[in-house]
Amino acid sequence: MQPAMTGKALASSSGIVIGRVQKLVAGRKPIPERRLEAEEIKVEQQRLADAAARAIAALDEELNHLSELKNKEPMQILEAHRMMLQDPELIEKTQGMIAHQRMNAEWALRCQLDAIEAIFNRAEDEYLKSKKSDIEQVGNRMMQYLMGSISQVDISADEMGTIAIGEDFSPSEIVSMWRLGLAGIICEQGGINAHSIIIARGIGMPALIGARDILEQVEDGDVLILDAERDCWSIHLSDEEIRKYKCFIAAMDVIYHDLETFSTRKSQSRNGYTGMKLMGNLELSEEAQLGMDVGIDGVGLFRTEFMFMQDDTEPSEERQYQTYAKVVKDMTGKEVTFRLLDIGGDKPAVFQRLMGIRYSGENPAMGIRGVRMLQQCPDLLDTQLRALARASQYGEIKILVPMVTTCQEMMDVRERLDACCEALNIYHKIALGCMIEVPAAVMIADELAKVSDFFSIGSNDLIQYSLAADRSDDAACRIYNPKHPAILALIKQTMRAARAANIPVTVCGELAANPAWTESFMNMGMSGLSMSLNSVLMVRRNLSRLDYQPDIC
Repeated sequence: MQPAMTGKALASSSGIVIGRVQKLVAGRKPIPERRLEAEEIKVEQQRLADAAARAIAALDEELNHLSELKNKEPMQILEAHRMMLQDPELIEKTQGMIAHQRMNAEWALRCQLDAIEAIFNRAEDEYLKSKKSDIEQVGNRMMQYLMGSISQVDISADEMGTIAIGEDFSPSEIVSMWRLGLAGIICEQGGINAHSIIIARGIGMPALIGARDILEQVEDGDVLILDAERDCWSIHLSDEEIRKYKCFIAAMDVIYHDLETFSTRKSQSRNGYTGMKLMGNLELSEEAQLGMDVGIDGVGLFRTEFMFMQDDTEPSEERQYQTYAKVVKDMTGKEVTFRLLDIGGDKPAVFQRLMGIRYSGENPAMGIRGVRMLQQCPDLLDTQLRALARASQYGEIKILVPMVTTCQEMMDVRERLDACCEALNIYHKIALGCMIEVPAAVMIADELAKVSDFFSIGSNDLIQYSLAADRSDDAACRIYNPKHPAILALIKQTMRAARAANIPVTVCGELAANPAWTESFMNMGMSGLSMSLNSVLMVRRNLSRLDYQPDIC
């Protein structure tokens, strides 16, 4: 038996899971990986055969469309792909792996493709090496059909589940893995407030971020402990050590069960104060029901950019309206705050698609993002405002403007919102709020409060911009410090301006879920905290043990 090995991570999304490793190469979609029962082998072999047949049928249809072209090279490429799909080296050997190693079809196909590609990589002939991409494309065709029928496969049937490990995962990849039912994820890159960990926390997927060099230390199929409670991972543990972890997981389940009692309780202090709502941060419409299950008091931040990152084209007004309306309906009368699109040069592919230009700035965090980008894309802004206005007919919504640094930016958005509502014959008031996430906004908070219906303090960016420390930079993690006295001073200054204008203030970001801040936020009169869904019950329990003692800033 190999010696036990343990590694640390920089950040985590809570939970402990025992699973088998699946390493994901950059650019590949995550696949399910599970061991089969004897009676499942023929089913998986048939799924593989069906996927190959559908891929061949699709190729035949494409070949038919290409038959009239004068240039026959595209046909020759597709005909070569068709031959590969019928090659015993691919299909028969994959069928054999399903039978003898009891792998599900996707996993077996991936392993066989890797083996074939390795042979091409060792070839000295450059032409043969170039054929590797053809193998990958053929494999992807089959994999698409297999993944299209993934709902027929219960990937959670393996007691251990699967833990995906890679260099980094995009938000959309994390959600894709969540939907596939993977047990957890580990990334080599990323810091405490990287977007990937925020997404993982929001959907409740156990995750470790910043686990350096883990890809070199683990192999596919290794039994791994992902301990997001202690920010570490372990492999090659003894049966006794695994048994102890299983007992610990059972104990954690008991603790969570106790927390579940707070899902039906009010968000209130020990002495009965109910003035601070506990709300959820959402990225997906599907999360609204999860939020209702933990009893959130509303949605304090719905990040609309995820829809733009998921879709290959700019989502239409109707597509946006349907998404926003579903969230509002699912919240059954509780308020929902939608943040306008906040995408900039930090997401170059999406930025280029929306703006029509390639981002050339050296520091995307300081560039064209949030309201700055929306002002340069008025049609994009109007489409989103119209969709939100239409969704407001199903319940109370608020609209949040990101990256504000001037009063004129707020007035411009309000003017466009009013025009959209008038054109749609919508006459009820829709609250428009200013996101306080830049020190400049704090400095002019008195003036911003006059043109805003509410404030929302974006704590992650406020810390980042105040301390000049990139929140996703591993090397800057020690500088990115929420306890820096400047942060509390900026929050108190914002509160004073809001109180003078009689407008509410909420906090979103990781500070909202930090138990060290709960009492301070309550006593200074914060109207709400918006956090990842898996933090709500813990914060509500913490709140129930505190006494409200007003502290005028």
